[in-house]
Amino acid sequence: MKLNRNKIYIALGSNLRSFSIKNTKDFFNAIVFRLGLLGIKVKKRSGIWISNPIPFSSGPIFFNSVIECSLLFNNSLDPKDLLNKINKLEKKLGKKFKGKNKQRVIDIDIIDFHGDIYSDKLILPHPRMHSRKFVLLPLQELDKYWSHPLIRKNCIFLISKIKGNQMIKKSKMFS
Repeated sequence: MKLNRNKIYIALGSNLRSFSIKNTKDFFNAIVFRLGLLGIKVKKRSGIWISNPIPFSSGPIFFNSVIECSLLFNNSLDPKDLLNKINKLEKKLGKKFKGKNKQRVIDIDIIDFHGDIYSDKLILPHPRMHSRKFVLLPLQELDKYWSHPLIRKNCIFLISKIKGNQMIKKSKMFS
């Protein structure tokens, strides 16, 4: 049985000190527009969620969102092609690699691609998503029946198994 058929989930994150919830929403809107130019239709969007950095650091808070997408125009993009397009988009938007888990203007991750499983340059489903509330809570907002392609458990179950105190809250603005 193939799970999450015809759905692509992408996580958006940003943690610039100069960003507020309003300009994060504007920034995420611009990303959605640019994804459309790449042949990716955004069907649903979660609200914006606010979280502390993981692993915990004194860095600025993160703004997070998840979008549900599909491919436009009978687009036959495979996950690696999509990843290449996303990497180019991140660079255009000013992303610079400053090290793992560091402050960044944008982080766009493919969370799930049609429920498929890959383990090459791109690992799908995203290898750490099942342990990140900042991904699972917005994803649950979009699809409470979503099931992890490998673990075969839904967001509620996965969230309940996360140890530690991952502080996250949904923004009251623009929900």
